[in-house]
Amino acid sequence: MGSRKEQIRALPLAVVSTVVAWGEAARAEDGAPPSFEETTLTGDWDGYRDWLTDRGVTFTITQTSDVLGNPSGGIKTGTAYDGVFQFQGDFDMERLAGWSGAAVHVSGYAIQGRGLSASDIGNLLTVTSVEAEAGVRLGEFYLSQDLLGNALTLKVGQILADQSFAISNTASLFVNSTFGWPGIFASDLPGGGPAYPLATPGVQVIAKPNEAWTFQAALFNGSPTGDSPAGNANGLGFPIGNGVLAIVESSYGYDLDAGAGLAGTLKLGAWYNSEEFDSVLTASNGLPQRLSGNAAIYGVVDQALWREKSGGDVGLDGFARLAMVPRQDRNLINWYFDTGLSYKGPFKGREADVAGIAFAYAHISDDVADLTEATNALDGTSTPVPTSEAVIEITYQAAITPALSVQPFFQYIIRPGGRAADPNRPGSAIPNATVLGLRVAATF
Repeated sequence: MGSRKEQIRALPLAVVSTVVAWGEAARAEDGAPPSFEETTLTGDWDGYRDWLTDRGVTFTITQTSDVLGNPSGGIKTGTAYDGVFQFQGDFDMERLAGWSGAAVHVSGYAIQGRGLSASDIGNLLTVTSVEAEAGVRLGEFYLSQDLLGNALTLKVGQILADQSFAISNTASLFVNSTFGWPGIFASDLPGGGPAYPLATPGVQVIAKPNEAWTFQAALFNGSPTGDSPAGNANGLGFPIGNGVLAIVESSYGYDLDAGAGLAGTLKLGAWYNSEEFDSVLTASNGLPQRLSGNAAIYGVVDQALWREKSGGDVGLDGFARLAMVPRQDRNLINWYFDTGLSYKGPFKGREADVAGIAFAYAHISDDVADLTEATNALDGTSTPVPTSEAVIEITYQAAITPALSVQPFFQYIIRPGGRAADPNRPGSAIPNATVLGLRVAATF
């Protein structure tokens, strides 16, 4: 039992939680969609938000803030803050201009803080999904057109691949960036590929012939940063002419038990990039050979494993993803695997909360390891030979309201950098790192 003061302080939160739960139950019975007053912290803007929505304009404003630190391991111990303020605008062109089936989507980021992975740990699988270079930049900016009775959608403009390809809905709970855009793609593609925060000029086609199947394909500029690794810093460069990144994916949705609501999704995909890549091996002149083209294949499975009530969403879900690149001579990571479990509604009265545990493994290419061994033998050095990097994450996302969540998380980084050399201890690898953090996400 807490003190009287603690009980009084907890009373407002209990009242808010009760009112929110009652409101959600009432809306479920009425079949009414949730209002802006219920799903945002700033409400309906004195009626203007509903007025805009009725005319085809919807704004979504979010802030994600991470406070975290590594009390042990890594290159050095430390703490960090990183966050992103994101603005999205969606414009229904049919309501605005009578253009049937057309819509415009635009997003932008104000990225804050510094990255713990880059500054303190030295790992490949970045510890938070919002870690990026601080600054303000344009994100996506594209026109979409629905065709054939909404069975086909065409997008043209500046697009993020990580919003559509290789996605696991279950994995989206986790904070580490690799559970979004897989770390193998972020490491092996130029500029990390068309993923947050680097939207890239491209064209995307999405086909839904029926409820079960979805097929999509996209062509992007080969590098989201253009000719320079530091290019397109504000998202307004719109780089083109750097080869082509082509991605295709098929998705099949099914239900193991329609009555119980055990739905699942299987995805198979592949990408090919026509850019030139540096060989991981050094040529006789001391410079890496330039190699043409790169490719990968991947698979995703999302599965509802158990439900407390038939047809509900409270219960256990699982996911697994596997990705491989056939050419080790131009890639740091040659295969990747992740898996995890999440449980929605782990406690009575907390049906909107989600708890989860996940694991990711990135294997370093054998050619990279062979080069290190050869260099050690030739130079008489003892640089650690790269093998792999892995991460374990445990997290709990508490829904304070539909517009505000608090999410403590724990990560254990195994062999940071794939067993990279520790700059502070010659001949030794960077030690495993423990990461503790708290994420707060708000919708305004």
